Amino acid sequence: MEIIIKIQERKIRIILLQNKKEVDFFDIVEEHSLSEKLLPEIDRLIQKNKLKLEDIEKVAVDSDQEDNFTTTRIAKSVANAWEWVRKNK
Repeated sequence: MEIIIKIQERKIRIILLQNKKEVDFFDIVEEHSLSEKLLPEIDRLIQKNKLKLEDIEKVAVDSDQEDNFTTTRIAKSVANAWEWVRKNK
């Protein structure tokens, strides 16, 4: 399983994929509070689908915004931290 944080035209969607097929998703409407909402919403998506954190092999970001756009930087920071924790368990 993997999670993609998709940012397109300032809309944020957290997508849960299994074998590259969309299983579930959640939209975050308010981008200005992304730093407060992103991890809890990822956790909610994982719990809703009765998964464990260990079931998520990858968290990635797909953004149409530049890397210096704050929303993209927040999403990439979460994805990088997730990957670091997963590799250093």
